[in-house]
Amino acid sequence: MRRLGFRSSSRHHRGGSGPRRTSVLGIPVQLILVAMVIAALLGALLAAALEQSTASRTHSGSSAVDAPTGAGKNSSGLPVITETTLGTEVQRLVDAGMIQPPTSFDATECLREQGIQDSILIMEEVAWGTDETHGWLLVHGPMDRETLRANGGTVSATVVLPNCGSADGGDVDPQQSRLWSGSVMIGSL
Repeated sequence: MRRLGFRSSSRHHRGGSGPRRTSVLGIPVQLILVAMVIAALLGALLAAALEQSTASRTHSGSSAVDAPTGAGKNSSGLPVITETTLGTEVQRLVDAGMIQPPTSFDATECLREQGIQDSILIMEEVAWGTDETHGWLLVHGPMDRETLRANGGTVSATVVLPNCGSADGGDVDPQQSRLWSGSVMIGSL
């Protein structure tokens, strides 16, 4: 009786000398695994970025317009502002059309002491920074308030201590009265 067998040729059988490659639809499995790992990492990065951008948007728009003890205000009812929330607060003031409240100091003289010749557009008593230093936010610029509300633009903002521009400021250097100074871009109403 003759045995049926298969003959192996060197062309078809390598004798186990090389790794066996598997593929799915002609694509090597290793390449599919690498693509899946990269996709998972990108998904995690995008989820983290979305969470962070949503959290910072909620944080920056947290100041309440009329609530005396609402979010963004301290126990005295003063808005708590920092460099990161200053632009939002100035925009809120411009949108609300606030008029200049009475002050315990001469705000015009305060700006003059700071070397600033602009007119004051809006001002607000604030708590500045993480230590909530009592101060005043002075929004000033070369334009009037109505033009700013209608067209938007760049205005200057200066945060000063309450002794700025007052006679009881004594011999204090005007630069020591300034907590922050810079420019803020305002959108039109």
